[in-house]
Amino acid sequence: MTVILNILQISLTRCFWTVLLLLAVLIPVMVLFEYARHYRIFEKSAPYFKWLTRCLSLSPAAAFPLVTGLVFGVIFGAAVLIECARQELLTKRDLMLLGLFLSLNHSIVEDNLIFTALGANFFTLLLSRFVIAIIATRIAALFLDRNKRLAGLKTAPSPGKEYGK
Repeated sequence: MTVILNILQISLTRCFWTVLLLLAVLIPVMVLFEYARHYRIFEKSAPYFKWLTRCLSLSPAAAFPLVTGLVFGVIFGAAVLIECARQELLTKRDLMLLGLFLSLNHSIVEDNLIFTALGANFFTLLLSRFVIAIIATRIAALFLDRNKRLAGLKTAPSPGKEYGK
């Protein structure tokens, strides 16, 4: 009986400290997100991520949802993607590629900090997730570009051209 109580005590103690550690990571991240959203930091920083949208063969308009999803995760990224789709700011192709990329590599700050708190190497996680997501997205973009007839998807515009013009 004492063995079971000892195991239960150790489990509950470790669970409690893990929850506290998660809260110590998540609360500051959420505060920073609200601050960045209020002061429109994402919109101002989107041009700096133009290289990434080009690497993923996405339109420049995809920078803001891409940055949001990378930094704050699937839920916030999905909310931005849904709003972009409603306002028709992105093509179906961009939405599909963004969805693929973010499903593989979302929340690079939050998730990696959580796994680091549990003992993983932050930079190994960051680099491996990023590289795998880029490779998968590029393969999907090549497939979509070769098979343009699939669902009537538009391909990425030539550099210097904007969507909808």
